[in-house]
Amino acid sequence: MKVRVVADKYHLFKYMCIVIKTKDEEDIYGDLDENDDIQKDQVVYYDDDNEEDPDNSLADITENNGANVKIISAPNTFDANIGEVVRLPCLTTSTDDLVRVWSKDSGLIYQGNINTRDDDNYKLIENGTLEVTIKSQDDTGNYACKVALTETNQPEVVHHVLVRYSPNITALFVKDGKKVVNSGDTVTLTCQANGYPQPKISWYKGNEKLVTEGESLTVENIKPKNAGSYRCLADNNIGRPAHNYLEIFVNRKRQISDHEEDAELVCDVKAYPNANVVWQRNDENIISDEPKITFKRERNNERNILIIKNLTDSDFGQYSCMASNTYGKQTRNIKLVKLPLVGKFVKEQSTESSKDVHLQWKVESRNPITKHEIQYRRKGETKWESQPVNVTGGEKDSYLIKSTLEDLKLGSGIWETRARSLNSHGWSDFSDIAVFQG
Repeated sequence: MKVRVVADKYHLFKYMCIVIKTKDEEDIYGDLDENDDIQKDQVVYYDDDNEEDPDNSLADITENNGANVKIISAPNTFDANIGEVVRLPCLTTSTDDLVRVWSKDSGLIYQGNINTRDDDNYKLIENGTLEVTIKSQDDTGNYACKVALTETNQPEVVHHVLVRYSPNITALFVKDGKKVVNSGDTVTLTCQANGYPQPKISWYKGNEKLVTEGESLTVENIKPKNAGSYRCLADNNIGRPAHNYLEIFVNRKRQISDHEEDAELVCDVKAYPNANVVWQRNDENIISDEPKITFKRERNNERNILIIKNLTDSDFGQYSCMASNTYGKQTRNIKLVKLPLVGKFVKEQSTESSKDVHLQWKVESRNPITKHEIQYRRKGETKWESQPVNVTGGEKDSYLIKSTLEDLKLGSGIWETRARSLNSHGWSDFSDIAVFQG
């Protein structure tokens, strides 16, 4: 009869045995002792007619180290949905009953026919193929099949399994952690999400979809109108999209020109139960003093307005809106400032033959303007370039910011510009960003 070792003692001693094939093709199993000096695929020949084995033929061992055995299954990537079954092949050039070792991300699954895990989603089928029932995204990974021929000869194939799963937003935050910002600041929101395929991220303000897509949303020169709820939505067409919200608050700076005689400071409060709103200045409550000071409430008491008539220099400064209910209180500061008021941008082209760009803004200020500044950049860039501007005399408290951008400074394309002015009370806000063709 013929005896063949079907396990590599070096690697698989725990599960080793000898299969004895008789002339009648009957399998007889016997355990190997760890001191037995015998290797995988060594063959022992024994004459059935000589039960005493006079020639000691059991000692005549012919080695076959599997030098020519190769894995013919090519490595592959499998995309799968949860609930599907993936079959990972591990075919070889040999028809012998070889020992295969299956692992996932270096963690053992099968050693020969022995399942080393309690997981019931793994099954070994014919030709050494591993059948994986996908239960969750945790089944994503690298699955390796190794054929244990000898200690130094162990061909291997690695398959990649990628499990499709719906998006999940892992983080939504504002740069520097500041959800309360001042008018004119730059605010950057970041939304991070996982999922497979990689989710596409879009942004909404309220119910309005914004043009920006991707992880980051930047709002430059933020104004009170930009305050509100920003929503990040992640979608990869697998299951339902994921979304999350972040509220941005903008401290209002009520900027007026000296020509205005009245001011209205607005404080919007959304709360349940309804909030009690108190206006303060210098830590003291402001009380109604008609016609100088009056209060108004609109939108089911959500909008609270402080009206100041016949403004004088003493009326300018910081005001506080304090809202409170049984769950707590919040305070928002609003500055009433007497700064220059930068008006509408005007762009003129000098002549058809010239490519110089002339920029100008109208500015109103009762106090003398001491400095102007304009900034410009190519659309899509983040860094602003500054252009010095001479201050010319105002006419009836009106000024013009005038500047020329020469062709040497600008190339063709779309450009952005903005301006501000300085008087004895400080710098104005930058004007709205204006766009022009270079």
